[in-house]
Amino acid sequence: MRKYRIAFFTADWNYELVETTLHGLKKYVQHHDNVRLCVFDCFGKDTNTLKDRSEYAIYDLVDMHQFDGVLIQSNQIVLEPVRKQLEKRARAAGIPSMTIDCPLAGCTLIGIDNEQAQYDMAEHVIRHHGARTLVYLTGLMENGCPEGMQRRDGFLRACRDNGIPAENIQVFQGTWRTSDGYQLGKMWFEEGRPLPDAFVCANDEMALGLMEALEEHGIHAPRDLIVVGFDDVSSAELSRPRVSTVRRDQLELCYYALDRLIAQIDGEEHRPFIPFHYTLLPSESCGCPLTAQSGYIRDKYFKQIRFLKNFYGLQDDMAQELFETDDLLELAKIVVKHKEIFGCQNIYMCYNDYYFDNYDKKQWGQNAERYGTNMVLAGCDLDGLCSEDGQQYLRFPTKLLLPGDLPEKERFLVFYPLHYNTYSIGFLAMNDISQAAKLNLHKSIFSFLEIAIENVRKKRLLRQFNEVLDSLYIHDGLTSLYNRFGYGRFGQQTFDTLMQESGGVQILFIDMDNLKTINDTMGHQYGDTAIRDTARLLRECCWEGDFLMRFGGDEFLVIASVNEEGLEEKIQSAIRAYNEAGANPFQLSVSIGVIPADAQSTRSLESCVQAADALMYRSKSQKKRQRADALSKQ
Repeated sequence: MRKYRIAFFTADWNYELVETTLHGLKKYVQHHDNVRLCVFDCFGKDTNTLKDRSEYAIYDLVDMHQFDGVLIQSNQIVLEPVRKQLEKRARAAGIPSMTIDCPLAGCTLIGIDNEQAQYDMAEHVIRHHGARTLVYLTGLMENGCPEGMQRRDGFLRACRDNGIPAENIQVFQGTWRTSDGYQLGKMWFEEGRPLPDAFVCANDEMALGLMEALEEHGIHAPRDLIVVGFDDVSSAELSRPRVSTVRRDQLELCYYALDRLIAQIDGEEHRPFIPFHYTLLPSESCGCPLTAQSGYIRDKYFKQIRFLKNFYGLQDDMAQELFETDDLLELAKIVVKHKEIFGCQNIYMCYNDYYFDNYDKKQWGQNAERYGTNMVLAGCDLDGLCSEDGQQYLRFPTKLLLPGDLPEKERFLVFYPLHYNTYSIGFLAMNDISQAAKLNLHKSIFSFLEIAIENVRKKRLLRQFNEVLDSLYIHDGLTSLYNRFGYGRFGQQTFDTLMQESGGVQILFIDMDNLKTINDTMGHQYGDTAIRDTARLLRECCWEGDFLMRFGGDEFLVIASVNEEGLEEKIQSAIRAYNEAGANPFQLSVSIGVIPADAQSTRSLESCVQAADALMYRSKSQKKRQRADALSKQ
């Protein structure tokens, strides 16, 4: 039996319609064992801001050449440039493509006749309820999707065909949002406008917002006027009064669309348009008797209450763990542990590799708003899958979507973007549909998760900055050896550790000879070079666990293991080799005082340092006398 791999694109701005859509697609996959579906969903709106566009970056994950067909819920993708890009990519892939309720070039369009459906609703209001003054609130009209214009045109045609005078018709621009209806109702009373016979809204959400505003001013449908919507979302069904609306069975529509796409893949002749049925549902808000049954409403209410109680409990548990962690791998494990809140059996959390590897955004290059070449699978349900050099993660090429044979094993996967403001974090893939999506809580989960991830990044970045600042605080800027603050923090600690582990220590107090002469004759640039090179030679001569510091301008202190035999001569030998190399126009020379102390002695670190300093001064004075004697003999 032939296997089919299908990509589906949508945007979850109208959460209820998309949730129903996903159930229709999942139902088809459950009925057809040879179909694998990858859903690419996001929470993109129509604002076309950088933040909004970063939501749609989830679509960039897809290499359409790896799929047998593409289904696009275009009427949900409200940004026209995003739809056009999907249209271009689908055509370039040369695979059968289908679009829902919004035409795209080269794609079969499937959907209802929006104009006729709105015509039927408007005509019902006019003929059956005698409405003569009507107000229409449109959907979005300027995003290239004709759905809004088609519904408006259907309303206006119904008014013309039924003899409604033009002066009795008012049209207001909306954008499908509940707030559009509410603002229209609020404006109506603020401006003291006379009430029309009917408000006809291009969707249920705006109708619900309008009824809320009207009721705040004591106006109720259908007693005082008529309000109707479109789409038959559950909130319209459960509202009081129940909203008169137009129903298109979204679940059945998407099931049918996927079936027709498979038929096209199998060679069925391409059809530009495949019509789908709709149903007019006149109800209480226009004065018709259709209403939701009380038992149905009660059942929905108690189910929702139980779900919300469980949901918020799960969210609180996850929140506590998420905001306590400061590690991205641990965070991914927490997400997998609390997968119940996402409503799936298997969940896969993936980071962009540049985000995972670098906490500093400056290291991300040009990738910040997009997905990189490789991803990191940091959290999943499958034991042994995530492992890399003993670590609990797995890198894989982004184009694979998931590593190994997971894309074949998981027949239904929904991919959601993870991003913070304008930059991409990664994505979350799950093999089921969360009930939270239907209640508009899905987005809140992701927003919550993205903040938690970013919180981890900022905590780690702050820790790195603090470590750098701390390092600068305790290290000398010129030589990178410890300074006086470093001595106060680690000098005694090194002294005690070496006493315990090595049985004794040796303290070397070192002073550079003739640094003033180098500075005066050659300049401070060469003087700084002499200091840095002396420090480097000391590091090369000492063991890793030794304590080295720049004690003053040209003085150094070493706390070393007593087992480092001949350390003083080793340093002097390194100085001689440096001078013989002749890399600089000056000669290095140091005077050293060495004091040993064993574990049985009662000498303190400070007394050893003072004694070593005295020996160094004695050695330095002896050198001066020798030089003076040599000059006098000349």
